[in-house]
Amino acid sequence: MTTPTTQAVEETEAAAGGEYTGRFIDLNGCRHHYLDWGNPEAPPLLMVHGLTQHGHSFDGVARRMRARYHCIALDVRGRGESDWASQDTYGYETYARDVAALLEALEIPAAHYLGTSMGGLIAMTLAIGAPEKFLSLAMNDIGPHLGRVGMERIGSYTKDLPAQFKSLDAYLDQRLIPAFPWLAQRPRGPLLKAAQWTVKPDGGGGYRLRYDPLVTAGVGADAEGLAAFETLLWKGFGNLSCPILLIRGAESMLLEPGTVEEMRAAQPKLEVASVPGVGHAPSLDEPEAREALAAFFG
Repeated sequence: MTTPTTQAVEETEAAAGGEYTGRFIDLNGCRHHYLDWGNPEAPPLLMVHGLTQHGHSFDGVARRMRARYHCIALDVRGRGESDWASQDTYGYETYARDVAALLEALEIPAAHYLGTSMGGLIAMTLAIGAPEKFLSLAMNDIGPHLGRVGMERIGSYTKDLPAQFKSLDAYLDQRLIPAFPWLAQRPRGPLLKAAQWTVKPDGGGGYRLRYDPLVTAGVGADAEGLAAFETLLWKGFGNLSCPILLIRGAESMLLEPGTVEEMRAAQPKLEVASVPGVGHAPSLDEPEAREALAAFFG
């Protein structure tokens, strides 16, 4: 992995109700956004989201953890309020370099880390060359092997998405619930509130996605490249010497039961929690996920 490049934090957004501060920083030539939940003297907890998510995906976790940790939630390049970049930079080596650059810029030699899906893949990629960056690692529904049925499903629901939505309700009905059907059983109000961070007003009365469509291009299409990537992920996972928690959606097709057992063999002290009735990936607000994270991070 090449040496990361950084610039100092450039500007600060207005805080939202005093809960957090949104900041911008240049990492490896791309302007990134992250949420700083305060308590800077506490141990750092870096949170990195899934493929089409954003730092606000961890708002619930941060509210529960901020009294004990300095919670930092990154918008990975091309997502949330971070700048869109060239397609050739939408890859895991670059993402890992961005995370390393953020830690360097914030003068954090090592951090506790929580990664959902893609965020966990970024962690394992970073651990190939820098396992010392992790004080602990919690991964949400992801491992070094990616279930092929799950990959196909992700490819299908990220393909040919509408560029615009007439309303937040339309976004839920056309995008969110078809991709995550168990959400149909949850109260609609909180889903609509959370949707504001995934889509943004388009200036014409409707909404558009906050992420660059190119971040999902070709997901799982290169079988040979995927197998080679998994070999590297197993190396990174095996390099880790910190405590590790794995949270799995009990119905996940991306993190298969057999992969969990292989991960236990590679890391005998691995802690595992299951979230019933959920596929890929838990929101981390489920009781089982909340309990596992509270026990793991203390």
